[in-house]
Amino acid sequence: MEIVDKEQERLAKEQTPEGRKKRALKWVGNLAVFVAIAIVYQVLMHYHVFSGEPYPVSLENITIVPGQTTVQELLEAGYELSDREYSEVRKDTGMMYYTGVIDPSEEADAKTYYMMVLVKEGRAHASITVYNWEEWSKKPLGECKVSLVEVRDFHEKSEQAAILDIPILEATKEAISERLGKEPEVLESGRYRWEKGKYSLMFETDENATLGKGVRSEYKLN
Repeated sequence: MEIVDKEQERLAKEQTPEGRKKRALKWVGNLAVFVAIAIVYQVLMHYHVFSGEPYPVSLENITIVPGQTTVQELLEAGYELSDREYSEVRKDTGMMYYTGVIDPSEEADAKTYYMMVLVKEGRAHASITVYNWEEWSKKPLGECKVSLVEVRDFHEKSEQAAILDIPILEATKEAISERLGKEPEVLESGRYRWEKGKYSLMFETDENATLGKGVRSEYKLN
């Protein structure tokens, strides 16, 4: 009785010209499927129904769109980058000032984010997070994008800041909900969050829930 080793038989067939051709076609087919899936995924992630829409925050003379606005655009609007280590309270005014700025030509590491302060003439106008989402390569900070912007009532010219064209200091949960067409998640007294896809909006009111104290708009990196 002849014993047939199926595995050896399969390997032998694969080494024939016809077998190698089938194997190559299978590899090409699998690659094509992978590429197609990747393309569909990218399309869906950029389609608002799936990825959501950003919540723009307007400052004195620029509108910041998390996930889109670059550091260079902030620089062109007259702002500079700073860090909390440069902050100090001046005795003559009792106000916080930033005595140093970060060179925008400094390189940001790949897939890394940096928490910074957006300043003009030494005064903080917002807190931001800047990210370099390149897989392998570094890039200058000026070419990086903003993933998060936060404006609070103590920031310089916060009375001119707005969310969805609603002045932040005059905003209410009801006004934002009406503009977005949905109710928020209530985190705790006076703090609310709206989310869709890769975007989130956090809003905080005063203790009477009548006036806005701050807003944070974010593009989620993960």
